[in-house]
Amino acid sequence: MKKIIKKKKIEAVSVNQLEVLDNRFKLREYCNQNNIKIPDFFASDQFLKISQWAMKKNSFPLCLKSEQNLSNNHLIYILKAYRELPEFFEAIQAKTNNGKVIIEEFIEGKAYLEVTVLEKRIRLISQVGLSKTMKLQQRWRAFPINLPESILTKINKTINAFDKLMESTIKPLRFSFVIKNLEPVLISINSDNNRLEYLDEWRSVAALDSLSATSYPENISKINKINIYKLKENNYDFSEAVNLCEKSRVKYEQIDNKLYFMISSDNPQNLEEDFEKANAIIKQIISR
Repeated sequence: MKKIIKKKKIEAVSVNQLEVLDNRFKLREYCNQNNIKIPDFFASDQFLKISQWAMKKNSFPLCLKSEQNLSNNHLIYILKAYRELPEFFEAIQAKTNNGKVIIEEFIEGKAYLEVTVLEKRIRLISQVGLSKTMKLQQRWRAFPINLPESILTKINKTINAFDKLMESTIKPLRFSFVIKNLEPVLISINSDNNRLEYLDEWRSVAALDSLSATSYPENISKINKINIYKLKENNYDFSEAVNLCEKSRVKYEQIDNKLYFMISSDNPQNLEEDFEKANAIIKQIISR
């Protein structure tokens, strides 16, 4: 009679919630351990293993990220073809001392969302538009938005899985999701104040209460959109674009060779009309 050998069960290493803010790999480990929906991924510091996973997946685009969690999507590349893999892999490792590189499916969903939590409560939900370049960058953010109850319930369930993380930080926590087939898929978590729509001076222009005094859902009759443009320098004059926005409130700022241009209105049609006029002039100014 053949002897049956029982394999020893290997217990997963527990991930501290606080580690997920600094380490994208730890975030994905934690999500897997807690049945939180995330993109299919693989992580390694060896190019051969990353390459083998990409070939086995054989579905583009893919996303290449540093293990270290950096703000504003820094060191995140959109891999549209296998031939780009060596360049992106080397670029990430050169700036992270040969740390792990994460490769994962790039989910092209119906919407990309940023859900901001402060003092364990959702304060703001913004929709994000992405630029179509090899680097993952935002092109615009629109806020506030109100979600269907079915999606909001699933997002709340995900957020509540990070209870200790919410208790440990006094800064806004930003959970980024992609929505596909009415399912929220967690992409990242960050904790910082680097969103202009968190700042009182920007919120006052948009006729919104301070972030800490806001309860979701906000007054969604107010529509606000921050458009983001790349600049060659930081000394442009955009007053002409501002003057064209006769039916909307406007605020803008030039930061690190980027223009953040916010248009705010109570009327969607007015906002769209003013945006089209301002956008055309802005593109002319920065191309001169």
